[in-house]
Amino acid sequence: MRQVAPLEPHSDPGKALRVALAGAAVVAVLAAALEVGGAAWRPAALLLVVAPVLEEIVFRAGVQAWLRRATRRPVLAVALTAALFGLAHVAVRGELAAALVCVPALAIGCVYERTGRLRDCVALHAAMNALWLASSGLA
Repeated sequence: MRQVAPLEPHSDPGKALRVALAGAAVVAVLAAALEVGGAAWRPAALLLVVAPVLEEIVFRAGVQAWLRRATRRPVLAVALTAALFGLAHVAVRGELAAALVCVPALAIGCVYERTGRLRDCVALHAAMNALWLASSGLA
């Protein structure tokens, strides 16, 4: 089995700021497009673009990377991040069932641990949200 190098603190401290600014630019462009496109676009756009980008920046590049460095235990970092992700969804949606998102969050956390690439996590998150939208009849 291939050895994966542990995630290290960013050698470029400006990288997180550039990622955050790029995310903000995406959100700004999307918000402008939504104003032109009308209200029907908003839920899908939020679930397929905004949420994956922002949540992965916060939970993977932020929480999981910090926990990984602080604990030096990748499995613990992935598990705690997934639990916090589930709790955040419960807090926002006000439904205990929202905690079930911690299951796919475990998979996304493993992808981040394995690759260290946020874009892979964003793509997987968006794909999972698309499947949920399609299966729930909200698309």
